[in-house]
Amino acid sequence: MNRLALSSLALACALVAAPALAATPAAAAPTLRGCYDGKCQFTFTKPVKFRVAKKYGLAWVRVAKVWSDWAGTDVIQVTVPNGNVLMSEGASGSANKLNFRVVSITDQGAKIRFTG
Repeated sequence: MNRLALSSLALACALVAAPALAATPAAAAPTLRGCYDGKCQFTFTKPVKFRVAKKYGLAWVRVAKVWSDWAGTDVIQVTVPNGNVLMSEGASGSANKLNFRVVSITDQGAKIRFTG
């Protein structure tokens, strides 16, 4: 096979494969609807806010990774209507009757577990 035929074949394959690659879905955002009962685990890369059941005495919960000057590192901030909790990796906390634990913190994001 000559060079022109190989080049044409490679170009044809690339044009056929391009639409399939473009249709690949991006990474899904965490589904927070499952956190309504106060029991879930998710990884996030930007702040998220979700509703929780009334039994926790909270209308909503917001979770974000923030820089802490006093700790000199990133921490997780769990904000609720009446205050907030700052936690480092591995730490546990609570707001009203809702308990949670920071599983991991990385440059890309963080993982948190709500245990009700």
